[in-house]
Amino acid sequence: MRLLTVFAVAALAAGVYHYRRQLGRTREGPQGRSNRLLAEAVRSAVAGKVSGPVDVRCVRGVVTLRGTLPAVERDLALTAALAVPGVVQVTNFLEIEESAERLGDEPVGDLGPMQSGIATGR
Repeated sequence: MRLLTVFAVAALAAGVYHYRRQLGRTREGPQGRSNRLLAEAVRSAVAGKVSGPVDVRCVRGVVTLRGTLPAVERDLALTAALAVPGVVQVTNFLEIEESAERLGDEPVGDLGPMQSGIATGR
């Protein structure tokens, strides 16, 4: 019985040793590497389409874009990100840059056809 206990403890210790050794080598894991590669592919695809900086984050194929761009470039950035193989979804946190010409066209505070910001449901 003692011999069996010694073998069990030795096997457990060897398993823990090999597990911790393997854990030290692959801190990031295969999913982290693929996320990083996908984010880099999206960055390079978007960089050719926009003039400003765009922050790209990726988790399991879901890409998040952040930054401030003109409206036309925002659409191009979203299209370029969706076209990258491996992208499952694009979350758009890109803000539209207001140009001086566009601000001069509209009176400040004009809501257009919407009369109030409250939806009544009636």
